[in-house]
Amino acid sequence: MPRVRTMRVLFAGLLLAAAAPVVRAQGGATDSTLVRVQRLASNGNAAAGRALADSVLGTAKEGSPTYVEALFARASIAESADAARKDYLRIAVDYSISPRAEDSLLRLAQMEIARGDRAAAKQYLERLALEHPGGASRAQGAYWLGRVLVDEGALVPACASLAEAKARVTPSDVELANQITYYARPCAAVQRAADSARADSIDKVMKAARTDSIARAGSAAKAENTAKKKAKALPKTKAKAPLKKEAPKAAAPETKGPGWSAQVAAYDSPEDAQRLAKKLSDRGYEARVTNEKPFRVRIGRYARRAEAVDLAAKLKDAKITAIVVEAEKP
Repeated sequence: MPRVRTMRVLFAGLLLAAAAPVVRAQGGATDSTLVRVQRLASNGNAAAGRALADSVLGTAKEGSPTYVEALFARASIAESADAARKDYLRIAVDYSISPRAEDSLLRLAQMEIARGDRAAAKQYLERLALEHPGGASRAQGAYWLGRVLVDEGALVPACASLAEAKARVTPSDVELANQITYYARPCAAVQRAADSARADSIDKVMKAARTDSIARAGSAAKAENTAKKKAKALPKTKAKAPLKKEAPKAAAPETKGPGWSAQVAAYDSPEDAQRLAKKLSDRGYEARVTNEKPFRVRIGRYARRAEAVDLAAKLKDAKITAIVVEAEKP
């Protein structure tokens, strides 16, 4: 029973957060629906708010901005965590290009944290970073990912995520800034330890380099003296004509077969894979989906592996995680 009671308290906190200013306006009548639904809930009449959301869902065209906004509004005042999760997940999966998709991913992650499933929370937060790198929820997403990593004891990536959150948080969001500062308390010590280890490593490398340089110089001098002694001992002979150098053979191609690609993700569902491929295509990448399960989302096809490695590095700079794999046959 205490576990159930704790979950209810945490879920209630999430509902209160949903009614806070984090819900950004989307424009037009859909805003009116969301505001009216949340106003009813704030006044203690959540049932009427849900009825209003259901009414809009019954009349709006499925998948339209009005429909998605009503789904989001209903989720924000849902009667249970399961009901809220169902609506948020539908937005994140079925309407992943909706303006409410990033908010839904963030809410799903928060709900997983509330019930203690950090692995599921990280999946949602990493997807938020991948699919909405410049979104308005990125500061919140980076903060929550950093918080999960702190709880796991992974302080180095946690501090990196919290630093990103600090860089992205707006000056007006004082509460979030304070939360970031609170969870980033161990990061100063982590940075000092990293700097110390780096300095120690550099010192060891320099010492090893100096030792190696001295040893190589001594070996070279010894070899030179030995060569001079042998040259004096040998009888003089006529110089032979230099041998003709053979023309260098053409280098063999690095790879055979279909080449190399950068793989971004793999899905059990072809629809999910096509959805991500479209997002990547919209950002200017030549993305494609493989034909067999798991359906892999890949970019590029290169004869040399080094070219695919360069692409993966560029994708990383664009906040897109990718691995280099052998391409499928065309």
